[in-house]
Order: sequence, then C-alpha cells, then structure tokens
Amino acid sequence: MSKEAALKMLWVTDPWHTLDHPKDTSLRLMEEALRLQSKGTPLRTYWCDVKSVRIEKGRVLCTAHELGRVHPGRSSQAFDWKTIKPREPHFFDRILYRTDPPVDHAYLHPLQMLHLGAEKNKTTQIINPSLTLALGNEKFEATRLRAFTPPCVVSSMLSTLIEFGMSEGKSVLKPLFQAQSKGVELLEWETSAQIERSRDILKTATQQETQPVILQRYLAKIQDGEQRLWFLDGKLLACVRKVPKKGSFRIDMDRGGTLEKTRLNSKEQRAARAIGTLLSQHRIRLAAVDLIDGLITDFNHTSPGLLTPMEALLERNLAREVIQALLKPWSGVRAAKPPGAIVYQ
Repeated sequence: MSKEAALKMLWVTDPWHTLDHPKDTSLRLMEEALRLQSKGTPLRTYWCDVKSVRIEKGRVLCTAHELGRVHPGRSSQAFDWKTIKPREPHFFDRILYRTDPPVDHAYLHPLQMLHLGAEKNKTTQIINPSLTLALGNEKFEATRLRAFTPPCVVSSMLSTLIEFGMSEGKSVLKPLFQAQSKGVELLEWETSAQIERSRDILKTATQQETQPVILQRYLAKIQDGEQRLWFLDGKLLACVRKVPKKGSFRIDMDRGGTLEKTRLNSKEQRAARAIGTLLSQHRIRLAAVDLIDGLITDFNHTSPGLLTPMEALLERNLAREVIQALLKPWSGVRAAKPPGAIVYQ
C-alpha cells in the first residue's frame, strides 16, 4: 500500500528529555505501532514535542519526526527517525495528545492550536477529543456517576471546605489540575491543632479562596491499595492493583508503590460497567480510572499510563490491542460490554 494510503498517527508528548523512555506509555505504543508497520499494517508513526506546535503565517504547524526504528530497551537514544519536517495537523489521521498535567495554559494552548489545524480534515481525530481534554476535569469527572463517587466537595470557599472536613473528621485534598499525587494532602479535623493546620493548607491550596479544590472523604481501604482500570473505547482492557508504600496514604509508583495482579469483585464490576458507558458516551477512547472499595477516586483521560509495567505483570501485549483499536475510526456512541468476572493471574 502506498504511503499516501497508510494511516498517519502523530503522538504529541512533553519534551523528549523529560520522558521516562523505557517506561513511558506513549513511547511503548509508538514502538508497537512500528512493529505492526513492519508486519504490513498500512501505518506511519510520527512524534512531536508539544513545544513545536505553533502558528506561522496563518498555518498551524508542528515539527513531526517520522519513526523509522526503535532499538531494544527504548532508551532516549534508541529511536531512529526517518524524516523530520514541519507538518500541518490535518496531514494526520490520528493525533494522540498526551502531554502530562498540570492542565494549565501551557497544556491548553497547544491543544487549541492542534484543534484549529485539524479542522481542515474531517477525518482527523484528536484522541481523546479536544473538547474532553479542555473541559473535562479528571478530579471531579466521577461526580457524573454519583453511585460510585465518595462524598466530596469542590469549592474555593474556605467555609464550605471546612464544613465538609469537620463533618468527615479526615479528608483528602486534591488540586484540580494536577496528577501523580502532586499536591495531595491528608487533612485531619479532630484537634484544634489539626483544624488550624488543615485551614492553613486550604488557604494556600485555594490561593486565598480564588482556586477551587476538591476535598474528598478519606477511604481507609487505601491501605489495601486501589484498582487501576484501563479502558479502551469504553471497554475494560485490563486492571491491576496499585499498592502504596507502607504507612502512606498516597500511591506514588516512583516512590515505593507497587503493582499486583488482581480481580474485580461484584461492586467493582458494576462500577467498571458504569464507567465504560460514560466513557463511550463522551467518545473517550483511552482512559485509566482508579477505584478504592468500588468508588472512583481519580479519572485519567489526559495521558493514562502504567501500560508498560502492567504488560510486564500480566504478561500480555496491551499496546498491540490499543494500536489495533486506534487504527479504526470512532464509530459512534455505544454502551460498553459488561466486563464480567475478570481475572488476571
């Protein structure tokens, strides 16, 4: 098949030097895309640095590197590029916008430019949809599914936040625009010293009541870990259990957190079905969702990760399944199939 007929897939990530190349999910997916190319799949794989997205002389451009080869190990030097040249977004069929939070102006402005440039080609798909990436908040997306959401409040008003915290006795503070446990704090409200500390933290986190935050019920079962559910086109692709470092209420995979094989209980299966339906309704093709005791504690539709360690743990080529699905266009809103009693062991 000619180069013109091949599907062209662009991966947009943070700057190259900032990536954890052997573990990075985007680079693992690019590697698998190239393997499929080598087996005859009509596909061309490109990457660009988010900083290269720009408008020049009325044209939206990015500096696209076409991938030619990936050497074993996926180090920063393991990627060989065939061509490097400016391209307009509408040149591509799929644009995977996978820069990491914070979701701030540095995140939104390149996305807006790509959206503008992609409009010239009605078949160009930005994944996940630019509207979702720009307007969907990962921290309170779960409130769409109230039956599977722990009690929480989202506000910049100290009085509202303090009232909720006092009623709970223990709560978890999360910034609305961050990820990977950044800015997450455990707030306790029993003693006068704890209340004063919590109030001071909230003042800082809300930037003197100008920035909303989420305050969520502390779920004690975090000590047993949380289920990471990875979804592909509204269907549950795989799940693992993330276990925190002993004594920690945060799960940081770079600081002592571990992964374990797991199975979903009936409550978690119900949550997975509801999540899958929601994702399908909003055309969210790639997402990772965390559950504690069957309740949603976090959405990730900006750059769902952990695919590489999940593959190693489950001994399953998840990246291939993702790429094969992305080769097909979104075919419309549909309900997710029930995942059933899924076991990975």
